[in-house]
Amino acid sequence: VFSSGQTVRQAPGTYAALGSTDLIVTAGGGIVAHPGGPGEGVAALRQAWEAAVAGIPLGHHARTHPALAQALEGAA
Repeated sequence: VFSSGQTVRQAPGTYAALGSTDLIVTAGGGIVAHPGGPGEGVAALRQAWEAAVAGIPLGHHARTHPALAQALEGAA
């Protein structure tokens, strides 16, 4: 279980370290703080993990995934 400060930006590093998606990410702020609301926050987190698993840089994936693009603009 990963918690505390989780945003879309942690997906690639977490996946690289674990080599698995068998985990729980509790990204409250990373979801609720999304400019488009919680639904878009969930979509952005899913899109970040899709990119991580596929080996696609987040910035590249964000070009065709608006929820992820918005999240990257605001994520620290």
